[in-house]
Amino acid sequence: MKRSSQIFISLFLVLCLTPFAGLLLGFESAAGANEILAPTPRFGPTMLNETASYLADRFALRQHCISLWSWLNEKLLHTSAEKQVILGQDGFLYFSDTLDDYTGVSLSDDELRQIAERLAALQLALEAEGKQFVFTIAPNKNSLYPAWMPANIENRHENSNAVRLLPHLEACGVHYADLFTPLSAELLYYHTDTHWTARGAAIGADTLLTALGRDSAYAAHDFGESGLHKGDLYEMLYPTFAGREAEVADLTGLSFTTLNEVNGGNAITIRTESAAGSGKLLCWRDSFGIALYPYLADAFGTATFSRAADYDLSRFEDTEYDTVILEIVERNLPRLLPDA
Repeated sequence: MKRSSQIFISLFLVLCLTPFAGLLLGFESAAGANEILAPTPRFGPTMLNETASYLADRFALRQHCISLWSWLNEKLLHTSAEKQVILGQDGFLYFSDTLDDYTGVSLSDDELRQIAERLAALQLALEAEGKQFVFTIAPNKNSLYPAWMPANIENRHENSNAVRLLPHLEACGVHYADLFTPLSAELLYYHTDTHWTARGAAIGADTLLTALGRDSAYAAHDFGESGLHKGDLYEMLYPTFAGREAEVADLTGLSFTTLNEVNGGNAITIRTESAAGSGKLLCWRDSFGIALYPYLADAFGTATFSRAADYDLSRFEDTEYDTVILEIVERNLPRLLPDA
């Protein structure tokens, strides 16, 4: 065998064995982005499969390998190595779970009617107790800003769930606050993230509070850069790369206080109080509520924010509230079906 072949084979073996050798030496890779790593294998008939999953999730330098592979795919093939991320134009990244809405793959009219009727029933129950209710949809990024989507993907958002749901909401009398119109006036989402900026969230809060008959001007606050932001979509592609964009922050300051650990806004339940606010709020929200909840917390005397997606009022029998907001991101509208 030629010496060059021997060197190539040796290097190949070293590259293959290094990640697992590193794992044996204690250099275990941590989870990246929103990953959930495979659990520790248990003795039993599935032990070999569980061990394979465990090692595949934790071998040394795994996150570096993912970043390098994504970079090679982007630069050489102009494709995304992560199925959940769409490479847009000019550095924009989009979440692939929004493609159905973007291309017009949607629920049936009967299913949309069921969603509207479920929301109407919730609203009727609340209004019977003298409480206010408002429903809103946080738009997908590519619904607002399609200009940077890949040109080969057809935009048929006019057939999406959000657009076709509106007549059913109106027919059922559901109190709906439209966020699509005010958010489309300027770029209010991060280039490399799924979500809106602090200013986008402030505009969302103003829209909701106005729909509830309250004066609100959070969008008039002083917004500026407070540092660097690593987008969730970027982190899926490049968990170890240092790419960042400007973090948009509200520099004015809000007066509410939290009554429990909020875990960066990810807590299942967040409770707040504000001396400057009035009324008692119950708000169902999702990840868009991380940037949204501070404004609503500031506006209400007390507020409870829940990420529970069953929309079950019995969960909050010990909670005082006179206003209910239900916020859901556009791509998750099917979760409002009665049997979801």
